Amino acid sequence: MAHATSQAFLDSVAELPLSDKQRDWYNVDVKTVLGSTRIVKHEVNQDNGDALVFLKSSLMYCNPNEGRLQHFPRNLVHCFIDDFRMRRDKIKKNLIFRGELFSVTPHDEQLCWILECKKEAEVPPAQKTVAGWMSWLND
Repeated sequence: MAHATSQAFLDSVAELPLSDKQRDWYNVDVKTVLGSTRIVKHEVNQDNGDALVFLKSSLMYCNPNEGRLQHFPRNLVHCFIDDFRMRRDKIKKNLIFRGELFSVTPHDEQLCWILECKKEAEVPPAQKTVAGWMSWLND
């Protein structure tokens, strides 16, 4: 991995509420699998410890709870965006904005990375994240 992006990813993982075993999995196993592959960017889920690692033409989903790494070519990844503020009558679960990255792959191998907002203040950062997804998908 390129040193700066690799270190930024590992620093983000270090801030997650993970067990020592899960942290070691990221620092040893995931780092080894990525090797010298250049990371474009990454995202981590603070709630469950999962991570997305965006590479040049693919992405990797990391699940430390199951020790699962899944690799998805960019052409199998799609992005849907719902701005429920435009249709107040159709708000689901009090959501006002939702972005979803997902893959067209077999059921047990599907990517489903969801970003949901229930407060107006959460929308601009979510839109920025989704814009990053779109940029990566169209690069």
